[in-house]
Amino acid sequence: MEDKLMLDDLTSNLRERVFFAARDGMSLTLYALLYEKSTDEIDDLLNSDVCYDGVKCTPLIAAARHGREGAVRILLEKFRPPVRLETEGTVKFDEYVIEGATALWCAAGAGHLGIVKRLVRAGANVNHATKTLSTPLRAACFDGRLDIVKYLVRHGADIHKTNKYNNTCLMIASYKGHLDVVQFLLDAGARVDERALCGATALHFAAECGHATVVCALLDHNAKILTNENGMTPLQCAAERARASVVEILAARPDVTRAQAIEAFELLGASFANDKEYYCLRMAYQYLHRAMAMRYDTRYGLLLKKPAEPIPAYDNWRETTTLEEVERLSGNAHALHMEGLCVRERVLGAACPDLPHPIVFRGAVFADEARFDRCLALWRHALHLRHQNEVSVVKDLLRFAQVFSQMIHIGIELPLSQVCYVLEACAEELRRGMKRMEKPQIIHDPDTLVEEYESNVRTALYLVAVAARLLDNATNSEQDTACSIRRAIFRLRNVRMRTGQTLLHMAADRRTPVDDFHTSDVCQFPCARTARLLAQCGASVDAHDAVRRSPLHVALLAYQLATGN
Repeated sequence: MEDKLMLDDLTSNLRERVFFAARDGMSLTLYALLYEKSTDEIDDLLNSDVCYDGVKCTPLIAAARHGREGAVRILLEKFRPPVRLETEGTVKFDEYVIEGATALWCAAGAGHLGIVKRLVRAGANVNHATKTLSTPLRAACFDGRLDIVKYLVRHGADIHKTNKYNNTCLMIASYKGHLDVVQFLLDAGARVDERALCGATALHFAAECGHATVVCALLDHNAKILTNENGMTPLQCAAERARASVVEILAARPDVTRAQAIEAFELLGASFANDKEYYCLRMAYQYLHRAMAMRYDTRYGLLLKKPAEPIPAYDNWRETTTLEEVERLSGNAHALHMEGLCVRERVLGAACPDLPHPIVFRGAVFADEARFDRCLALWRHALHLRHQNEVSVVKDLLRFAQVFSQMIHIGIELPLSQVCYVLEACAEELRRGMKRMEKPQIIHDPDTLVEEYESNVRTALYLVAVAARLLDNATNSEQDTACSIRRAIFRLRNVRMRTGQTLLHMAADRRTPVDDFHTSDVCQFPCARTARLLAQCGASVDAHDAVRRSPLHVALLAYQLATGN
């Protein structure tokens, strides 16, 4: 038995030495480690995965990923077979983890043309896709490697193959702004109006990213101005993202009506007023004024605006309807901010998933100015919009927990009703999250769904801790709200982490992680106040986690760790 364990250790050590020699381009060392081995031994050493730092792949894949052409040459010329070209591995590209990547995919994605050529000549499948159906050609298009794109297409790569989201190579090249790759794919017959699952075309992707030259190339190949699943055209996508140059190009198209052009300029101005990245009040005013002037241009007939009803979250702002009213916005930052938010909601509609982003940004600015009432009004509106459209609110909920903690920490009055609203939203989101995990849609990654669910469980605990503090000092006039909070907490009684821990377990556990952006100023565990409130609201004191520990077990362990007993 000991001899077998020793042999396994030696084999494992040798496997790692071979792997790292290939990864680091130590060609002579790689050859020396392999040349006297039997075919079976070489097969095991070269076709078994080695795991390190989140990567799990073979020596050939590692060498291809890191551009070690000498190591790839030796493996292909001296040890094939048994080295296998179509073996899949898990690799990292920047912040992305790619599962099911072959050596060819890695070489194409990392831009190593010489290795791509060697692998293709050796017989590698040019259309072998990853787990998300990304091909080597798509990887090369993402990185803008026209030389690799041309080589793969010449050797049979299918330019029409799509990934799991039905995104084409033309779409990713357009999104990244690689004009030369886009032009090559169009000339090679790429379908310009192909739609992704979200309904977007290559023109949508280029427009929203502001790649004006790519937009022109697509239009030159007769790209149509279609709508995506949210009813947005490329013109609206560009305006919503404050891409002025693209808006100017598309608004001048003969197939765009005057009314569509006016709304695009209004949306563009509104986006400049509240966009985190492209914030510019001068441009906001310029385009809002231009749009209103177009409405009153008597040469083409009047197109009067029909503003929507005022929205409380926007200070009940009434949108401008005349040139004189627009001109009064000049130099008034708050007025332009509120005008912009009103315009966006009217033009995009409440169902648009992009609508809440600037609302959250404007709320964050108010929070930085300690104007928490205005911040909470805007964030609640954004939360309502996202919930209404069944969009994940994981970041929104945590954001509320953070600002609530900040308000308590610095002594700003926090209305119990605000906490109640968010707790109820959190309970509803956890219910929806459970349903998403039980029946995930094709666009949802199961691991991401679990991570979001557990993040919401932790946020729920923070919110309960905040509520526990406030309930200690609740006034008689707040008793109805206090009852609503307890009902919301009752709905949380059965939520669990993957470890089987309930909120009560977590409230008693000193190892419970706490977000360090303001939340840690208020939420510390174990917390008797939070545990008491959970128990009062129906949390089971006898619930067991995955290792059969009750909340009492966890509390005793926390006590022993704290006292050193």
